[in-house]
Amino acid sequence: MDLINQIDIAIRAFIAWAATLNPWFCVLAALVLLVLETSLFIGVLVPGEATLLLTVAVLGTSWAPALFAAAVLGNLLGSSGGYWLGRLLGPGLRGTWLGRKIGDRRWRTAEQVVQESGGRALITMRFVAVVHAVVPAVVGTLRMPYRRFLGLVAIAAMLWAGVQTTVAVLFGEAARAVGYGWTMIALTTVAAVATGVLVFRGVRRNAAQRAAPEPVEGCAGRNAF
Repeated sequence: MDLINQIDIAIRAFIAWAATLNPWFCVLAALVLLVLETSLFIGVLVPGEATLLLTVAVLGTSWAPALFAAAVLGNLLGSSGGYWLGRLLGPGLRGTWLGRKIGDRRWRTAEQVVQESGGRALITMRFVAVVHAVVPAVVGTLRMPYRRFLGLVAIAAMLWAGVQTTVAVLFGEAARAVGYGWTMIALTTVAAVATGVLVFRGVRRNAAQRAAPEPVEGCAGRNAF
């Protein structure tokens, strides 16, 4: 309880300080964080959901349209950056300092989901905190055509931005009443459960595929993309 109260006090102090800044500077800061989230994997530490929630809390609901636009643009730029990073460095990206900091488990989880669901992972995984930060890089290492990648990311960006901006507005109002500490815990719990469900389904699917008979020689294999 003390830790939650301390988190709440710290967040309220940050909001009070940020409210003294130029509103457009706050929008720009949110845009930069959202770009870095998937291009340099900052989303492993600072999820985009938290960025939108705090920015809405600072600026108020009247700035939701501007934050929606920033979220869409940030997703497009950040995911493209992650894609080209993965495409240029290839699987060796995991061996870099940044790749090692992310952890092999997160890389394996993202790669497994991408290989299982193909391009759809760019849409579905955008709603899963932490893991989605490395998905564009994984797709880049698998060399999906960029035009197809950008189309899927655009769909994911608009869906995610719309949902998360709405959630940020609703949670922002609730957070003022129950505290930001509890709100952050609720968001983290929901994200963890969603991640667990997707990983569990992926493991079960893999097990079912291993148990299935080998395809007849000459039949075309499945292409993830």
